[in-house]
Amino acid sequence: MNRQKLSQQVMLAILIMFLLVGCGAAATPTPTPEPTATLVPPTATTVPPTDTPEPTSTSKPTSCEEVEGICLELTFDGGSCTYDGPTDFKTGSVTLNFLNESEGRAAVNLVRHTGDETIQDMMDTFEEEPSTAHHPYWTTEIRGVWKVIDAGESHTWEGALEPGIHTMVCARMTPLGVWFGTGLTVKD
Repeated sequence: MNRQKLSQQVMLAILIMFLLVGCGAAATPTPTPEPTATLVPPTATTVPPTDTPEPTSTSKPTSCEEVEGICLELTFDGGSCTYDGPTDFKTGSVTLNFLNESEGRAAVNLVRHTGDETIQDMMDTFEEEPSTAHHPYWTTEIRGVWKVIDAGESHTWEGALEPGIHTMVCARMTPLGVWFGTGLTVKD
């Protein structure tokens, strides 16, 4: 009986081996062709490089002294928000420089009043400084201005302001505190 079982197991092993060889499992793997060094088909023509200079990036101004035109400069020192620039001007291109001279992370924000509210209404919204108030529902943020930056860093925004009343603020991130920077009147 043992001999018969052994014979069956040998036959089964031989059958499995034939199946594996027939399916390619036990066959030696076919080598993959080596990649060729030619990346361009032989019929293609190559164009020699030109002497066109690489584009250079322009650096953004770090102070209003470097700006031609309307420049708004807001500086945060950790305890106050100081504005330097015009408060009444015609619509058009402006540059805003925000300087974080505090010891922590800070941000700048610029909003346009969408209702009849005045600059004094905005100042009343903040009550005592620092405030934790966000901009009121009757304002809209100017896209691209809000940016949190590290201590000692600056943020420059360039764009155009629509006619109307605008307000700029400085914000300390930790703990949250908001200081009134200035009110702007932009005319057509």
